[in-house]
Amino acid sequence: MNASVTPPAMRDNPDQLASHLIEQHGIEGALTAAIEGIAAAHASGDNYGLSVWREVRRALRDMQETAEV
Repeated sequence: MNASVTPPAMRDNPDQLASHLIEQHGIEGALTAAIEGIAAAHASGDNYGLSVWREVRRALRDMQETAEV
């Protein structure tokens, strides 16, 4: 997921970012994008980005669990 194509208002809101990723990629693709975002933030030492991406992953997993019920 390239942050430059993410609307600025969404960059710091994990729930909105999760919803946007689902719209763009479906739930599985959104989870993949979140995992890639986590890896990229970790590799670059971006602790804030790492925190946001982890929250996005959490939100996606919550949404996935809710959809499965």
